[in-house]
Amino acid sequence: MTALRLWARLARATGPRATDVLSAIAFAFATAALLAVLGGVNAFRMRLETGAVDPVDGGIVLTLAFVAAALLLPAVWTLAQAAVRLAVARRDDRLAALRLAGATRGQVTAMAVLDALAQAIVGVLVGAGLALAVTPAIARIEFQGMPFTVAELLPPAWVWLAAAGAVIAIALAAALASLRRVHVTPLGVAQRVRGKRLSLWRIAGFGLAAAAYVAVVVLDLIPLEMTFSIALLSIVVLSYSLIGPLVIQGVAWLVAKGARRPATLLAARRVVDDPRGAFNIVGAMAIAVMAGGFASLAPVMAAPGDALAVDMATGAALTIAIAALLGAVLAGIAQSAKVLDQRREHQAMHRMGVDLPVMRAALVRQVTIPLLVGVGGAAAVALLLILPMFMFWIQSPASVITWVLLTLGAVVATLGATAAALPLVRRVATAGSAA
Repeated sequence: MTALRLWARLARATGPRATDVLSAIAFAFATAALLAVLGGVNAFRMRLETGAVDPVDGGIVLTLAFVAAALLLPAVWTLAQAAVRLAVARRDDRLAALRLAGATRGQVTAMAVLDALAQAIVGVLVGAGLALAVTPAIARIEFQGMPFTVAELLPPAWVWLAAAGAVIAIALAAALASLRRVHVTPLGVAQRVRGKRLSLWRIAGFGLAAAAYVAVVVLDLIPLEMTFSIALLSIVVLSYSLIGPLVIQGVAWLVAKGARRPATLLAARRVVDDPRGAFNIVGAMAIAVMAGGFASLAPVMAAPGDALAVDMATGAALTIAIAALLGAVLAGIAQSAKVLDQRREHQAMHRMGVDLPVMRAALVRQVTIPLLVGVGGAAAVALLLILPMFMFWIQSPASVITWVLLTLGAVVATLGATAAALPLVRRVATAGSAA
């Protein structure tokens, strides 16, 4: 029997599971966010090409739009990975049973890929509809002194197809990557491979980028055009992903050493064991918060009535909002995947007498620690790099307050989404067999 026929029969027999629905939701939000960002880039491109805006300011705004898209792409990738991991966590026992029944390793691999493909296709279709539904609301936002039009925010058909293909390709790549880490034997034994230890070269990489920014932009030792300054700033912001996992791991280690509650100790040890995974949940949001801190300088440094400064502040706020939405969805999906992936651990703790409230508290703190460290660290780095202009910065309280409120809102949304995974703790811990 071919893998396709076997997969189709099992799909009809079992029907869609909750994990399948959650995975499709994750793909849908990833697709909608990607299409919304590409729609904004297309709108700025059309305005520049038709001469509707000043060529210099229009070029800068288009560059910033590409930067915002680059900042959000890691969130799309991580969200797709979390969607696939959620499905894989529930699929292990079924694949092991199929191996025992005589299915080949190639067949179960093909079935896992078909699962990811089906969920991604459903998610892409739903996400495309969601992007169309929110386009009229996005059109009300003003940039470059005028609101968008729906026609501007709808890129060509090939862009939609390319975005859909990219999400599906990410799903397939994430599925194959997950299968490399989870090897199902005929006896149903899952072998989990721990990631490599973090290296201190990450500090040097971020320090080099930050030093270049200070020398070129802050001290103006090498005069450059605005576009090059924006590119250098983007490198600094993106390089935060180098030190983010290392900082989170260090803080979690300190928390574990001084923990007085079992839930805190359990959460901190989990973060120490997987700092990359912990940072992936909050990384895009932290990067957006750092970019928003830099953008809050624009109204102060620009001339009165400068439309470009207003556009930069608006774009930064929009980027943080989108990153917060993706981060909240990612937190809920990723934590659900972790609960299912660690089902045997939860069941063992429950049998040993660990209370369910302790397990739930550990789950929440497993997100809270990297969230506060990652986002707080990003805000601190932004403040440190704009320190030479601090007196000018605080003269624009509206921009500062907006940035702070958006940051706090992103943190609250992420913690709220984490609560969606809490009901799974009881279900998994008290299950007589693997969930």
